[in-house]
Amino acid sequence: MEEKLASLEQVLGYEFKNKSLLRCALIHRSYAYEAQVESNERLEFLGDAVLELVVRDYLFHKYPDLNEGRLSQFKAFLVEEGTLAEVARFLELGKYLYLGKGEIQAHGEEKTSILADALEAIIGAIYLDSDFLTALQVVKQIFLPWLDKIKFNANGDYKTLLQNWLQRDYHTLPRYRILKTSGPDHNKQFKVGVFVNNELWGQGIGRSRKAAEQAAAKEALNRLKND
Repeated sequence: MEEKLASLEQVLGYEFKNKSLLRCALIHRSYAYEAQVESNERLEFLGDAVLELVVRDYLFHKYPDLNEGRLSQFKAFLVEEGTLAEVARFLELGKYLYLGKGEIQAHGEEKTSILADALEAIIGAIYLDSDFLTALQVVKQIFLPWLDKIKFNANGDYKTLLQNWLQRDYHTLPRYRILKTSGPDHNKQFKVGVFVNNELWGQGIGRSRKAAEQAAAKEALNRLKND
């Protein structure tokens, strides 16, 4: 068991002073019931709040020019279950979990909800084992590839942000269609609409189709923010 925990600590880039916290963070309720031990649910409850604060703190200081709406969009992307499961899979967290017999047979180590919950539990355990600033640094390092996505979106990639949002909340993808073109060939202007489930969600105008699509996606995101 100690070797297993040490391997995960290397993956996380953090060495626990209290190893029992890390072990508890890996115990799914199915195993806890069978072994009559504490599950990771309380740590998950704490980790959820720690992650929320870490992400808000990071975004607030990293992007001083972004308004509350954009900050909320980025925060939602980082803390939603699908992203957490992606991070957990990147860390190969599934192979460290303690699962009951039923969950082992059902391949619980691959389930999105179980992986996301375990990652939150680990974040809660790191916070209890250290302090907020340490948890902030560890989470930033773990989430680095996903923070890079945020940096890309912060530069105005509204299409990617809209796609991520729609996939997460509506399980669908946007479709773009040219509504109108005007002007001579050397100075064309495009009007593009973005459709969600065949409903027009936003329109944009630009000197290129790509620019018009970005403008349409931006308008659609404003609609999402205000819903």
